[in-house]
Amino acid sequence: MIASSAIPRRPWRGLAAVLALAALLAAAPAGVVRAGPHPAEQRKIEAQALESFRRVLALWREEVYFELYDHGTEASKARISREDFAQRMVQLEWLPFGEPNPRLFTADFRFRTMVYIKTQIAYRNKFDASQQFTRDQNFLLQLEQGEWRVDLIDILRSPYAT
Repeated sequence: MIASSAIPRRPWRGLAAVLALAALLAAAPAGVVRAGPHPAEQRKIEAQALESFRRVLALWREEVYFELYDHGTEASKARISREDFAQRMVQLEWLPFGEPNPRLFTADFRFRTMVYIKTQIAYRNKFDASQQFTRDQNFLLQLEQGEWRVDLIDILRSPYAT
């Protein structure tokens, strides 16, 4: 049996292996270690979120509140019932009108399941169409069960949000 003191120790071997691995990772192309989606996938996600929000705006303009409720996130549906949401939406004095300006209607990708929609919404008073205003707003859309959904409470607050 060989005494342990007779085996030469080489602590630098472990350090050399770690340094070699670090150098290899640093030299790897950026696309290999990228954690986010490919730019084409990101554009597709943004386009889907924008289209989903266009549907939300159309339902809102047409005052189809029960169907609009179906486009809400699960968390917001847990906070407000379908009937309460519809009733509060009917009580709002302001409705969006017209289509969003394409230059001011953008998607801000955060994650594969989270996109912020940045837009300028024009509002018109339900009872006096001469009263109008526009507001720059951001809406968070979340991918749930394969569909982009919006926070219903944000919709309720949006004409009055600052």
